[in-house]
Amino acid sequence: MKIHMTFKHMDATESLKRQVTEKSERFKKFITDSVDCTWICFLEADVHVAEVRVHGLHIDYFAQAKTADLYQSIEDAVEKMEKQMRKHKEILKDHHHRDASRPPTGTSDSSGTSGV
Repeated sequence: MKIHMTFKHMDATESLKRQVTEKSERFKKFITDSVDCTWICFLEADVHVAEVRVHGLHIDYFAQAKTADLYQSIEDAVEKMEKQMRKHKEILKDHHHRDASRPPTGTSDSSGTSGV
């Protein structure tokens, strides 16, 4: 995973960079392919905004969070992103297992008619 960071109207401290990198590692459990993770953090009025986009082959997720604290904004954006990824992963998982849970057609003896 490639992580790109942009900080607008603020200083990019090592602490912020480390926070973004550590939080981005949480996305690895949902993705298997090579992806780009782009963070944009900026100050809008008196509100800290954190935006994250995860882009790769057949995936494109985006999350944004606004709070008074940039660290909290980063955490909220990660939670929103994980929710999207988890939902998508569950859809894929259910899709693949849905056919396996059904009995094959023609083998069930519940045809709707009685044996009379």
